[in-house]
Amino acid sequence: MPASPGAFTPEDHHARSAMGPPLGEPAPATGPAEAAAAASGTPALTADQQGAVDHRGGPLVILGGAGSGRTQALVARFAALVAEGVAPEDILLLTRTAAAADALHARVHDALGDRPFEELPVLPVHGMCARLLRDEALEAGIDPFAVTATPADRLALLLDRVDELTLRRHDLRGRPAAVLGAVLARIDRLKEAGVRAGRFAEWAATLAADTERGEREREFAGLFEAHDRLLLAHGLLDFGELVLRSQELLERRPHVRERTAARWRHVLVDDLEDLTPAQAHVVTLLAAEHGDLAATADDDQAVGEPRAVAARLQAFVGGAVGGRPVHVVRLSRSLRCPERIVTAAEAVVAPIADRLDEAPDRIGSGAAGDVRLWRCATGRAQAQGVAAAVERLVREGTRPGRIGVLVRSVRNEGQELAVALEERALPYRLAGAAAFFGQAEVRDVLAWLRLLVDPGDAGAVVRALARPPIELHAVDLARCIQIARRRKLDMVSALVAATESPQLPPEARERVLAFLKLHRQAAAALDTTRPDLFVHRLIERLGLRRQQVFAAQADVVERLVSLARVGELAASYARRAPQATPREFARWLAAVAEAGGMHDAEDEDEGQPRDDAVAVLPLHAAKGLEFDHVFVCGLQASRMPGARRQLIEPIPAELLGDAGEGDSREEHLAEMRRVLHVAMTRAREGLVLAYAVASERGSPQHPSPFAEEARAALGAEWEDVEEQLFGPDEALHATIGQLRDELLADVQQIGTRLGELRLDTDLDVAHGVTRYLELLKLSALLARPTGQPVADALPGINAAILQAATGQQREILQTSSLDEVLLGAERDAGVRAAATAARHEPSLAPFLPRRGDGLALSASDIETYRTCPLKYKFARVFRVPQEPTINQRFGIVVHQVLERYHQGSDPHQPRSIDELLGLLEAGWRRSGFGATDEERQLRGKAETALRRYHQRFQAEDAEPMWFEKSFTFKIGPHVLRGRVDRVDRLPDGRYELIDYKTGRPRTAAQLRDDVQLALYAVAATQAWGLEASRQSYLYVLDDRKVPLPDDGGDAEWISETVLEVGDGILGQGFEPTPSYAACSICDYRIACPASER
Repeated sequence: MPASPGAFTPEDHHARSAMGPPLGEPAPATGPAEAAAAASGTPALTADQQGAVDHRGGPLVILGGAGSGRTQALVARFAALVAEGVAPEDILLLTRTAAAADALHARVHDALGDRPFEELPVLPVHGMCARLLRDEALEAGIDPFAVTATPADRLALLLDRVDELTLRRHDLRGRPAAVLGAVLARIDRLKEAGVRAGRFAEWAATLAADTERGEREREFAGLFEAHDRLLLAHGLLDFGELVLRSQELLERRPHVRERTAARWRHVLVDDLEDLTPAQAHVVTLLAAEHGDLAATADDDQAVGEPRAVAARLQAFVGGAVGGRPVHVVRLSRSLRCPERIVTAAEAVVAPIADRLDEAPDRIGSGAAGDVRLWRCATGRAQAQGVAAAVERLVREGTRPGRIGVLVRSVRNEGQELAVALEERALPYRLAGAAAFFGQAEVRDVLAWLRLLVDPGDAGAVVRALARPPIELHAVDLARCIQIARRRKLDMVSALVAATESPQLPPEARERVLAFLKLHRQAAAALDTTRPDLFVHRLIERLGLRRQQVFAAQADVVERLVSLARVGELAASYARRAPQATPREFARWLAAVAEAGGMHDAEDEDEGQPRDDAVAVLPLHAAKGLEFDHVFVCGLQASRMPGARRQLIEPIPAELLGDAGEGDSREEHLAEMRRVLHVAMTRAREGLVLAYAVASERGSPQHPSPFAEEARAALGAEWEDVEEQLFGPDEALHATIGQLRDELLADVQQIGTRLGELRLDTDLDVAHGVTRYLELLKLSALLARPTGQPVADALPGINAAILQAATGQQREILQTSSLDEVLLGAERDAGVRAAATAARHEPSLAPFLPRRGDGLALSASDIETYRTCPLKYKFARVFRVPQEPTINQRFGIVVHQVLERYHQGSDPHQPRSIDELLGLLEAGWRRSGFGATDEERQLRGKAETALRRYHQRFQAEDAEPMWFEKSFTFKIGPHVLRGRVDRVDRLPDGRYELIDYKTGRPRTAAQLRDDVQLALYAVAATQAWGLEASRQSYLYVLDDRKVPLPDDGGDAEWISETVLEVGDGILGQGFEPTPSYAACSICDYRIACPASER
């Protein structure tokens, strides 16, 4: 029987707390620190924890699993030392990230109670290193005013100097930010292992000179040295450099080491397993003089630094610090997780071969717990199941902040979950840097910054026009874009021209003039104002903060915080580069956003849970958090463990030494086991493991083998969760949320217009009141008697509202589509959204590519609409101008060269390779390509590909018949047109239709639903009378031909597809269908509402 997601039955926390300590748990111990603990209200310690607190006279490591109270013991040890007379300033408490340090700081502060102190040195390791180097700048030989460089700073710096870097051996693929991000990741990994640029260059010099690897590694060595040189020239130190310079300082300056030991007489370290080798070395140097080091560790939770973790911890446990052996305290019982959750989580990590021998056995808390396994029909069913269960938990009294939804990637699974939670009006919070740049308000600021720097950035201008405070109607936006294309102007210049055009109605002209006024004011200050002040004024002039006063979303506070964070980023940038202008900050912010939002270490896990919102987090960000109920989603085998992450080049084993390469399949499996183990052990009461049986395209998916191991350990079975069609109440909840947001937006707009001299002010007010009356209608429907159909309740409610409304309001209510939405579109959120939008937006019919009663369509048009209807709207209806990317220009050149090569030549006597390369030379110059490393890479690829093409063309038995052959035919009312690159007659008399591609090859299986080749097959029959044909893609760069499978799309399928797409376009169905694969390469991301929240 399919499971009802809402049937998730949490244990009552009040019953749990009334039960007292779980059965078998040691009674609270008494010791020197109990007074401090009692005064601060912290939980009583177990005997083992108290032993860790009381230990004196040498280094200590506290080994314990998730929820065993390791950190609690460490905080209690801090408080106990203070109670014994040690000044808080003399105790250094370290952890890996700034977020974890903040959380520890709060816990220590609470544990100390009213005890006064000057400061609490609770720091991330890199923050401690920065402080040490600043205080000992003369000894360290560095600039005392050096600033810590974040990953985003470094990426922007490299992008700014990309033309000065040697990148001939690193394939940029048109995305230099992504490649340079990978370069930075590799530099960081090397520095974490203690490898500097000089040492890497020495190793690279030993590689053979005539090998591809040798050349690449020497080029990387140059990038490594250039990176460090650029940072030094700008007074910057990255996190790895901070640690390495601190290590050198403490190793080479014994008096500095002694001075530091006297400053911090006790060193405490939380989560030792997550420290890099270089960080761990610095920690041991800090305590080398006095040996008073206490650390917590658990190799099963090593998600920050998983490589060779057991060997590293084993060496620490079996070693000595300050000449004293390490004492070990083991915490076996989980104080957080019930037995069933511990059993399931232990089954996931049990197969790891490299586990710490000294680790204690895992024992559950003894409380009742629930673990369920969901086999969901689709990703949508999974999201709906989670939302239904969360709604039930909240209704039963669980605070939203005590519920965690963990996914492999917020960018992938997070958006689907967000939609499902919104449909049930549940407050939630997406975490991560990508989520920050997905905030609508942050994207508004980014769009304005981009268009101010580049008026030709059409996507940014389109967003600025469509969003508050301008809110230009779509049809007027289409008119402005049409003017830009016809007059060949950038978008801002086109808007100036549009104000003088009779095409634009008066209201639209007012909105465009308001945009131009804002643009002039901002552009005037772009090169004369501090970045932080500029961003603050821009946010105020756009009214982004004021808009939140009228917002009804549960995350209003978060949105305001995000706006503040944009200002903080600008202020931080100004501190690092005091002479920088807003123009430079805009380029930096755009580069960071384009690279996927490389977040700073200070902001790691910046999505800390809030009490009022469900947390949607990536699995890697779960450590250190705790929830009553946890849902772990996306546990398909393809995602967990999934493919292993690889850097641009493996780290040389010779340089990493004992740390190993860390890129083997076994290492990846072990890392993913630990990540899932950590996620599962965040739960105090209930845990759900879920996966989707079918992918977005309907391909079958299998459960993660890790989830199967947990299932076997529990003796449980998978529960089927089907996709839920919207019922009346769900439709009402979703619609009331849409109308509520619409009403509040209308209130703001109407309020700003009341003071203007307008003829339609009374109509504006009537529309605002009508929205409010419709909200009353929805509220009444939600309060209808249980079991009463919406259709039965609606007439009486309508009658009561119409009786109270004015004549003008009645007219608006009677023409509203709301009733139709509620009665006929309960199952389709897209229909609801379209119906709501239709109440405001005029038709875009004049801008559709009409031909007679139908449309003019190409294979590209059809594929674009199937990928995302909104992308089709931007590209084919609005026709938003886009500068071709370097990869697009490259593909055009290769196609043109092959076209000219075959023009006028005898197919039986092809032209020479020299002629082909000569055409490339001419085409390359004509297309404006230069001599950057990226362009040289592409030129080399083109030459190699054309030589292979020439050889293939001469060797093939097929007879070329036509090149660049056009076709036009009809399917239903629609006109289909296009052009086939090449048509060959095969030896058996059949014909092969060949299309050139310069992208990555797709497999035959991936081509089964390919529209382009299937359409070519129909065109061959309809337009040319070729009854038998074969269709293939020739991937020119890879010299690989991939034919369409025999069971690929047939004539009937392509006809149905064309008619379906045509109906969608004519019906103006432009709802977005976001997916990571499509959105990550979309040219319209900045303007797209589907990529924001």
